[in-house]
Amino acid sequence: MADSKIFKLSDGVDIEKVGQAIQGWLREKKQLHTEGMHTNEGYLVQAKEEDSWKKIVGMDSAIQVQIFKAGEDQIMVNVGSGKWVDKAGAATIGMVAFAPLAVTAAIGAWNQKKLPDELFEFVEQFILSGGKTVMVSMSASQDIKDGEVVCPNCKAVNKAGAKFCVSCGTKLGKECPNCHASVGLDTKFCPECGTDLNPKPKEVTCPDCQKVVSADTKFCPNCGHAFN
Repeated sequence: MADSKIFKLSDGVDIEKVGQAIQGWLREKKQLHTEGMHTNEGYLVQAKEEDSWKKIVGMDSAIQVQIFKAGEDQIMVNVGSGKWVDKAGAATIGMVAFAPLAVTAAIGAWNQKKLPDELFEFVEQFILSGGKTVMVSMSASQDIKDGEVVCPNCKAVNKAGAKFCVSCGTKLGKECPNCHASVGLDTKFCPECGTDLNPKPKEVTCPDCQKVVSADTKFCPNCGHAFN
């Protein structure tokens, strides 16, 4: 039997976010080649050593982590080993029958219990943090080289110039509203026309109580004054 554990979700955290977080953890903390995909039952993450994936012909076994609903606000996380799944056929996958983790070329020298326990601890902390604190710490611990881009969604490190994240497909750039040039997510001013890409929202001062509020506010939250 594979290792399994049930977790209660917190607000703002769903199956997909947990799956993407696990994918990032296996890639960054365990240095594995990973893929994540939606399935009929939930979300599947698979991982194996980069060298095995690239060099060993016929190596199709992998760590597999399946996340699926176990109740209205609960998920079950299964950790085991199985055949590497073709991403193109993921939509037709139901619940995967996992085998226990074993010491193979696909998962390195970890023993059968160490990896599931570490992963379950990570998932628990990720959920308790609301999906924020853990991801921030993961990003901060990465060795980011000049020009590399960190995906805002899964925190994977991408090469300079990448338009979409190689891990989760999230768009890695934005468009200048003035000249429509493509710029990086962290760019503050457009290099083509100089437009401020992070303008502060317009504000107005309430004439009754002098509270500064957003220009699109209809009623002052402090005194109730109605803005025309």
